[in-house]
Amino acid sequence: MQKIMKKLKDKNLYISLLISLVFFAIFIKLEYATDTYSLFEEAVSTRVNHFLLSGRFVTALWWGAVNFFHLSDYLIYLSSFALAIICITLSIYNLFLVFSKKIKKEVICLLVSTIIIINPFTIELFLFLEKGILTFAILLSVLAFCEFAKYLDGNKKALKYVFIFMLIATFSYQGVIGLFIALSTAYIVFNTKSIKNFIKNNVIVLLGYGVPAIINLLIIRLFFSNDRVNGAINFSESIQKVLNGTKEMIDSYTILPENTLKIAIGILAIFSIVLIIINKKDKIGSKLLKILGLVYVFVATLGITIIPQLMQNTESIWFVPRSTYPFGAIIGIMCMYLLYLACREELDVTSKIEGKNNVITLQNIVNIFVGTICVVMLLMQLYSFNKIEIDHYTVNYLDKINSLKIGEEIKLYEQETGNNITKICVYNDMNVTYSYKGLWSNKDTNITGFNPEWSIVNMINYYNNLDLTAGEKSSKIEENFKEQDWDDFNTEQIIFIDDTIHYCKF
Repeated sequence: MQKIMKKLKDKNLYISLLISLVFFAIFIKLEYATDTYSLFEEAVSTRVNHFLLSGRFVTALWWGAVNFFHLSDYLIYLSSFALAIICITLSIYNLFLVFSKKIKKEVICLLVSTIIIINPFTIELFLFLEKGILTFAILLSVLAFCEFAKYLDGNKKALKYVFIFMLIATFSYQGVIGLFIALSTAYIVFNTKSIKNFIKNNVIVLLGYGVPAIINLLIIRLFFSNDRVNGAINFSESIQKVLNGTKEMIDSYTILPENTLKIAIGILAIFSIVLIIINKKDKIGSKLLKILGLVYVFVATLGITIIPQLMQNTESIWFVPRSTYPFGAIIGIMCMYLLYLACREELDVTSKIEGKNNVITLQNIVNIFVGTICVVMLLMQLYSFNKIEIDHYTVNYLDKINSLKIGEEIKLYEQETGNNITKICVYNDMNVTYSYKGLWSNKDTNITGFNPEWSIVNMINYYNNLDLTAGEKSSKIEENFKEQDWDDFNTEQIIFIDDTIHYCKF
């Protein structure tokens, strides 16, 4: 209890909360992803079953619970938002506690902790209704790392908590749990006394990640049927999709300006290697090992991000920020490595000013460099996140307006004809767009609800309090729509026949 009270009095906990709010407080207002309309419109059992099929058992439990208490849509959303802010705050703070044991500069520890947790890919996690559970998985991965750090520092009992935290994290959301391995790699390098010890620690980390993942996979295979794990795998096609996805990922899915992530990685790598080389106190063998350690940290982070993609069937491989979250933390992970490296060195850069010796330690140089990198990256992210957030709410607004227009057309038709519209058929025009012109969108981020067919039906039902179901398409109407090309909603996209609305998405 005393430990908890001490943490509650720690100003760094509230600084972590403030940072989380600066980046994500805008999401206190209800927002919609394409999936959100399905969650609100489809039967609770259908959505719970969907999460169970994906091995996201904690999410299924949460969705069942909030519906059991008959919470309104906004209260469901608000509970998820509040949990997300708490989880991001605690993730930053708990990382800070681990780093501050070895790195005595609190500001630097907070900055590195922040850039790891709030990395360029974090934004997409906040664009889904279940954001609270997605970030809960991040927190659990961080807590697992904290326990692993305790184990390396001599607390052997901490290993059982690594397994427990990783199991619950895997049951929450599998896309972020690779963060545990990404964080553990740098810590292993600087707590390894021999090759045997290095191998042992790596095996422990892999088991901490792998055993819960295998348990999750076995439960899905035994009790559920999921296309992601049961579908066909075309090896050559999977490799090509992974290569293409990796290229997009390294370019931050255009969330940051072009090449920003690659340039930052390059600068950190060069700076680290130069510091290792200029240290005259190290022999060539020692320098080589430290450079290899840096490569190991990068490869481990990249590998744990892309390997899970290869484990899926070919059709399900889909590189997006939320499912490649661990690699988004690479800048912070490399900064973490660099800080630990500086802590272990004794290199001083000495200069004489006005007859006095002014010693600038390696740690000070690294702190300034790392602090600058983190501040610049965080400011760039804040700017990019703001644009994405504003455009996201704009997409939501336009979707709502256009859905209501369709609802008005349905009411007008029913009043004029006496027919009751109960069915909807959705068609494509010549060039289907993913979002509205002039708005930022990429992959699943800021996609209009008028793109996925299942989203269109649920969205129109949601905004107009309707219960439309899928009807039988007309080949003649389909051919006619394929010759058209719209960029936004137009009443010409609607054709009414008896009890069915035939709608062409733009």
